[in-house]
Amino acid sequence: MSILKFQYARPVRAERRSGFTLVELLVVIAIIGVLVGLLLPAVQSAREAARRMSCSNNLKQLGLALHLYHDTYRSMPPAVIPATATNDRPASWLVRILPFIEQSAAFEASTFSGTDWASRDTGVNRNWEAFHGLVVPGLNCPSSALPTTRLDNTSAATKALGAPDQLEMQISNYVGVAGRFSNNNTNYSTWNGYHGMTDHNGVIVALDNYYNQPVRFASILDGTSNTLMVGEQSAEIRIRNSDGTSSFYDQRAGNWYGGAWSGGGGANHNESEAYWMNIASTRVGINYSSTSRYSPHGIGPYWYGRPGRHTVFNSTHGGGAQFVLADGSVRFISENIRFDIYALLADRQDRTVLNEEY
Repeated sequence: MSILKFQYARPVRAERRSGFTLVELLVVIAIIGVLVGLLLPAVQSAREAARRMSCSNNLKQLGLALHLYHDTYRSMPPAVIPATATNDRPASWLVRILPFIEQSAAFEASTFSGTDWASRDTGVNRNWEAFHGLVVPGLNCPSSALPTTRLDNTSAATKALGAPDQLEMQISNYVGVAGRFSNNNTNYSTWNGYHGMTDHNGVIVALDNYYNQPVRFASILDGTSNTLMVGEQSAEIRIRNSDGTSSFYDQRAGNWYGGAWSGGGGANHNESEAYWMNIASTRVGINYSSTSRYSPHGIGPYWYGRPGRHTVFNSTHGGGAQFVLADGSVRFISENIRFDIYALLADRQDRTVLNEEY
């Protein structure tokens, strides 16, 4: 007799799922996208706040350096001084404060006579080794997208000293305040023919055959807390074209031969760049945008067939620009400031009482 064996089937267990469904994955991605969209502006805002604070610190250090320079030499550094030869273009005010911004090595390697800091034409730049490729971080705003250096073709006389075909020179985002245009006193605003207008009523001014008095704290008659000393140029100049489009130009006061280190000019300042190299005046408002390349203020790439070069104080921080005042304090000034007040802040001796907060 056979024994029948019965075999019972075991219940089949459902396999445990090891991933997400497509719908769940899409939902998670959508949530992450929303969170990123919400957080990104906050992150960008925090980064810009940090960059703006760093820019403010750069200006603070420049203000301190200028005070130390004044303590040492009993005057502010000139934007440029007359040279004895046309192609002996002098050093800028930024070169003169190098020992006070921890750049003593470059300063001590410099010579100030018989040299062309722009290395142009037939001039010889005897300082090329110390300044070729030199980048001082404190001279550039971290928010600026503009290049920090420029390449200049080297003069034959400089190449004879062993220099390469091109020299890399730093461009600063910070320029000295030369003053404002004044019709009332021709000693402080001078028309130099086709070389343009120069202003001498600010704190960082050019010394030339028209004006040769170094600026001292005692000559800041409006008070150091009411006078601009150094301002920011960290954005391009915008030109609004007639067809509705816009053109942008990197027209910083240091974006020319020699960069931050050249004061331009030459014998008796017979070249126009002596009046705007690494300095600027308050001819127009902060973040000014011209409607023509031939701006009557000399703003823009051309001005009656030559570079305008009267540059604008501007920034990428939005809504204004940062300045260091003659007392060493740093202030963000709105682009909506009344222009008359803004211009008077650049004049060290107008003796006007400013009752309005700026």
